[in-house]
Amino acid sequence: MDKLARVMFLLLCHVTSITKQLVFYMSADKIDEMISALDDPLYNQPAAWQRALLAATARSAGRLLRAYSGTAVVTCTLWIIFPILYYAQGLPVEFPFWTNLDHSKPTFFVILLMYSYYVTTLVGIANTTMDAFMGTVLYQCKTQLRILRMNLENLIERATTVVKENSDEIFDKVLDKLFLECLEHYRQISETNRRLQDIFGTSILVQFGIGGWILCMAAYKMIGLNILSIEFASMTLFITCILTELFLYCYYGNEVTVESDRMVEAVYAMEWLHAPLRFKRSLVLLMERAKRPLRPAAGLIIPLSLNTFVTILRSSYTFYAVLRQTK
Repeated sequence: MDKLARVMFLLLCHVTSITKQLVFYMSADKIDEMISALDDPLYNQPAAWQRALLAATARSAGRLLRAYSGTAVVTCTLWIIFPILYYAQGLPVEFPFWTNLDHSKPTFFVILLMYSYYVTTLVGIANTTMDAFMGTVLYQCKTQLRILRMNLENLIERATTVVKENSDEIFDKVLDKLFLECLEHYRQISETNRRLQDIFGTSILVQFGIGGWILCMAAYKMIGLNILSIEFASMTLFITCILTELFLYCYYGNEVTVESDRMVEAVYAMEWLHAPLRFKRSLVLLMERAKRPLRPAAGLIIPLSLNTFVTILRSSYTFYAVLRQTK
């Protein structure tokens, strides 16, 4: 079971990586369209506070990618240290893949070690960068919803400011124009969320299904290791990567839903009491639409939420407990 666990969690990581790579390859045109849509002026509004929010989002995404990918590389680096130590001590070394080479010989051992390091590092970087990309798009949707919410809250004040700065402008027309911009902004955010779900929904569903098994196998392998060993440290980092992988989707998906839920409050918080009657009717329609918040889902089945993350952890522990009973 120990050998099977070691092989399985590496195999399943390859499966998730290949699944996501196939999606990126087969849906390249759709992904390009989704990225190009982020260049729309409504996604890059000129106000200082809006640009500050977008800059903060970009910085957070950059830190996430560097930390996440760095952890994967460090994990793979640690995985090649203990085979070297075992080999130097004259102990038997087993690789988690089949080979017809006699790795007891130094030349073949070095070749297989470098091959193992290259493949695992490649899969680790592939998984982390693709996950960070999808998480960043969800984070962008969350930031755009926050900007939209604040624009709605200050809609009357912004229209009043425009009229004061330009006496030729009519308040009702300015108000309608700003309101239509907000509606178009919300439509574009919904479209980005829909595109992300259509493109990556199936691969995220596969990730959720396989991620629980990976955690289970990794925990089973980890439980028999010495806490002070390098292998234990590497497995700890590996489990951290898998938990981060699952948490990214659930956290940012949950943030999108939370921000979308606040849209009704933002509309109600607007200074609508002194607005024209026709505008008030439009607000009622918008509030009715906002009652159905954006809820990103994996394969249109599993919502990307913190509750889903907890459910995956519970399932993983259940599988782990069953495996432990068979030992």
